[in-house]
Formats: sequence, structure tokens, C-alpha cells
Amino acid sequence: MGRLERWRRVARAGPNVGDVLRAALFRVRGRAEPPAPSTGPAPSLTRLDALIDEFAAGQLVRWRVGGQPRPLPAAVDAAAYRIIQEALTDARRHAPGSAVAVRLRYDPAGLTVEVRGDGPAIPAAGLRARAQSVGGAVHAGPCPEGGWLVRAELPAPEDEADPA
Repeated sequence: MGRLERWRRVARAGPNVGDVLRAALFRVRGRAEPPAPSTGPAPSLTRLDALIDEFAAGQLVRWRVGGQPRPLPAAVDAAAYRIIQEALTDARRHAPGSAVAVRLRYDPAGLTVEVRGDGPAIPAAGLRARAQSVGGAVHAGPCPEGGWLVRAELPAPEDEADPA
């Protein structure tokens, strides 16, 4: 696979992944040029079905929503989407072809995101940083019955939601 094809695959992985890599390359090369802004849609749970469809090619991914879905603060919405995206990416990388289940649960205090899969546990450092950026927490590791679980608890009180 050529360099251009690898870059295209990275760009398809997420709207901001290419921007992050471009910025890192500029820093490594000692350049001060800022990366070009992303032109893709903003990460949002409103696009979750498209994200799941993207990962479902070659991997069984099921998802469900519990509680009453509602608008979330933009930062929490984006963090939840990115946590799911990163967990699915790690599942594909570390346990290709294994089944994955995504669950969202809305409650008055916020949103709980769970991504569970067969196969070995996935790294969670980047997931923790995303959750902490909005005042949340991530717990990740192997499940006693086998497989792995990533659980993110993101605060989003009903009265603080962004208007729809």
C-alpha cells in the first residue's frame, strides 16, 4: 500500500484524525505551519448509525440506546462519539473480526457509554483523556466472563443541555 492510500485510509477513519496527524508531522519536522481545518461534519451521536455502519463492514457491531435520548452539551456529545469511535478502532486493531456491542444510556445526570467486545482488552489511555476533558471518567479492562468492556460516564445534567 502506497503512502497516498495510507493517508486516505487515515482520513476516512475520522474527520479530525488527518488534522491531528498533520499537526504532529509539522511539529516533528520543526515547522510552524498550522494544519488545515477539518471540512468533515462535527463528531456527534446524531451520526452514530453511520459510524457503526462504517465499522460493521467485516465486524459484527450491535448497538442500542436506553433511556430518553436528548440534546447534550456539544463537548459531551463530541466526546461520547469519539470514545465510541476510538473503542471501535481499537477493537478492530486488537481483535479483528470479533463481535462488539455499543450501548448508550441516558439518565437525568448524563450519559453512560459502554463498548463491549470479544477478544483481548483494548488500551484506554486516549479514552480516559476524552472523558476527563468533559468531567467524566472511563473504566476499561477485561470482563470476568471474557472479552473486554469500556464504560464511560459523562456528566450532562438535563438542565445543562444545549438547545436542539
